[in-house]
Amino acid sequence: MAGGVAAGGGPRAGTGSGATCPSSSCTAGHLLLGIVRPDGTVAALHPPLPVSAAFADRAAAPGLRPPEARFRFAGPCVESACRQWAEGRCTLGDEVADRGRAERAERAGSDASAPPPCAIRPTCRWWAQGGADACRICPGVVHTTTVASA
Repeated sequence: MAGGVAAGGGPRAGTGSGATCPSSSCTAGHLLLGIVRPDGTVAALHPPLPVSAAFADRAAAPGLRPPEARFRFAGPCVESACRQWAEGRCTLGDEVADRGRAERAERAGSDASAPPPCAIRPTCRWWAQGGADACRICPGVVHTTTVASA
């Protein structure tokens, strides 16, 4: 996330919850949600694109930064199979919502902006946990901020 939150961890296996993780890995069958801009924010794709095996392979080619540092992906929320999961909740989703609430409080008195358009909102884990506060910060979340070693 621009300003300090990296969303590493992500899904490791499928789940039956039906919820979507908005900060997933570059895996065939997931969705490409957006492209990470130089300033660390995410430019959303409307509509998101399905990730093919060929795209995932090209995006992970040696010598390139990890795909999760250049793009934003969504995949199934895998709940307890994810390192971000604790006490029945996505801890990253809670942190994102907390930052959104803090940002909203800083702008007290001004109109609370509507959350940005989102293709996965109906199933988004962060939306379910944090509502519009999570959505406000979501475009600043980048899964991976480290550079892969060559």
